[in-house]
Order: sequence, then structure tokens, then C-alpha cells
Amino acid sequence: MADKRFFQNKGPYTLKHLAEISDARIEGPDPELVISDVGALDSAGADMVSFFSNPKYLDAFKNSKASACVVPESAVKHAPEGMTLLVSKDSYKSFAKISGHFYPPEEGDGTIHPSAIIDETAILGKNLTIGAGAVVEAGAKIGDNTIIGPQCFVGKNVIIGEGCRLSVQVSVRYCHMGDNVTLYAGSRIGEDGFGFAPDPVKHVKIPQLGRVIIGSNVEIGANTCVDRGAGPDTIIGDNCWIDNLIQIGHNVKMGTGVIIAAQTGISGSSTVEDYVLLGGQVGVTGHLTIGSGAQVSAMSGVISDIPKGQVYAGFPARPIKEFFRSVATLRKLMKNRGSSK
Repeated sequence: MADKRFFQNKGPYTLKHLAEISDARIEGPDPELVISDVGALDSAGADMVSFFSNPKYLDAFKNSKASACVVPESAVKHAPEGMTLLVSKDSYKSFAKISGHFYPPEEGDGTIHPSAIIDETAILGKNLTIGAGAVVEAGAKIGDNTIIGPQCFVGKNVIIGEGCRLSVQVSVRYCHMGDNVTLYAGSRIGEDGFGFAPDPVKHVKIPQLGRVIIGSNVEIGANTCVDRGAGPDTIIGDNCWIDNLIQIGHNVKMGTGVIIAAQTGISGSSTVEDYVLLGGQVGVTGHLTIGSGAQVSAMSGVISDIPKGQVYAGFPARPIKEFFRSVATLRKLMKNRGSSK
């Protein structure tokens, strides 16, 4: 059960209602059963709903005291007696919808803190929440129902869409963003790209004259940096999810639905096409293309283009079957070397 000091529960709800909002069907006698909360298999009690899909937790499922559980079809036969089931084709997504229904994102209160500094030329939408010490500079435009957290900075002429959320100490400059964008604490959007002409006496700075264009329904994690373009823009497409501690260089172009795990770095002018998945600590060199639907395993180094739909791993990154063959060959060579001594 979530700590009530931090998280506000919007329940209770009936199972019938939860089934409707989660695309699940009820296996049990009482669709009007009232559910008050969500919980883990081993801690959920009566009047709570839990979640099961991984066979590793089968024993916990069989012994769970939860009144209801979201499960795939294959788990129905293992359910403990008396448990009502919400059966789903995608049980993980269904439980995410249910959990988000009990605990939706925090809403703003529609107030502007007296310590916020807002330029008189800024264009403010309806029902904005702006926290203590926030700064909104001249010409900025902020859409309805957006939350600007404490000590955030919104630079000159920045455009922020409706329903966006800037957490704490976020800075946004040289940027246009769509609706329902979430920027977590400490993220830096639109700072200078890493552009200079090397010189033995003194490196010469190349002005970074582009912007950052962020689509709608995007999440950007804590302490992640997205540099503005050098001339062309840096572009983040709709529905991208970007984890914490990530560096996205100038002129990078990301398509729709890209997912990037923590500590990944993408060098300038690379293109990451639709629905690419990059694991944690992946490094991508500049001026290359990762094709639509490709996946790159954690801690890989990408130094050349990756075709559409391929799964790559290792350093340098190569097709994953080739990578595992090379690992197996190396192990065999080391084993043979050891046995020959």
C-alpha cells in the first residue's frame, strides 16, 4: 500500500469499473466487489487488487490474500480459491491502467506562488500552477493546466503546451514542446550543443543556432540533457520515453515512441527512427542512423548504422547472434588455452 503522506488514493472502485478501464474480463461471481487499493502479491490483503504474470512468482500468487488479481489467461488455472480475476491479453498494461487510476499524476492547484518571477509579456494559459522561485522570461507561452515546479526556469520565447509538468529545478531554453510533456527534476533542455572548431591555441566556439522541438506525450527523466541544434533543430518525436542521466546531442532526430534507458549518450546529428529501444549505458556515435524498431542491448557501442528491426549488442555493436557467437568462441579459446598448459 502506498504511503498516504505522499500519494493520494482516488478509490475505491468496483471490479466492474476496473475491468472496463483496463480492457480485462472478470472471472468471478461478484463484479460489484469493491476494491480499495492496489498491492504486491505478498502484501495485498482483502479488498485489494494485485498483479501476476511472471512464473517466478507463482508461489506468491497461489498464496496471495488479495481479493482480486490481474492475470493472463494462462494463470487462471493457478488462482487460489476465492480470488476474483481480471483476465487480460496484456496483464502488465492492464494493471498499469488500474494502478494509474487509483494514483493518477498529481494535479496542480491553479495558483502562482508570490515568489515566482514572471515577465509581463509572457502568455499564460488557464489554470496554471507555478511554484516558488520559478522564473518565466519574456515572450514565453505556457498552455492550459501546465505545472511549473519550484525553481524552474522557462527561457525567452519558449513554448510549452497544455498539460505539461516541469518537476523541480528544470530549465528550458530555445524550445518548443507539445502537450502532456513531463520533465523530471534537474533536466536541462536547450543548452548549447557541443560544437567548436579545434585550434592549438584556442578552440573556436561554433554558435548553436537551432532549437529543441519536443512532441506530445513525452517523458524526459531527471538530470537528462537535450542540447539545442547547431543550425538544424534537435527533435524529440511524440510518445518518446527518455530515462534519467541521458545525453542527447545537438541535431539529433528521434522519431515516434523511442525508449531510452539510463546513462545512454547519443552524439550529434544521429537519427533514431520510430520505436527504437536503447538499453542502459549505450553509446551512439554521431552522424549515423538507427532504423525503425531496432533494439540495442545495454552497454553496447554503436559506431555504424543499424538496419530496421535488428537487435544489436556488444562493442562495437553487431547483430546479437553474431555477438553471442563471438563470446562463445572467445570462451572456447580461453578454455583450450588453459587446458594446454
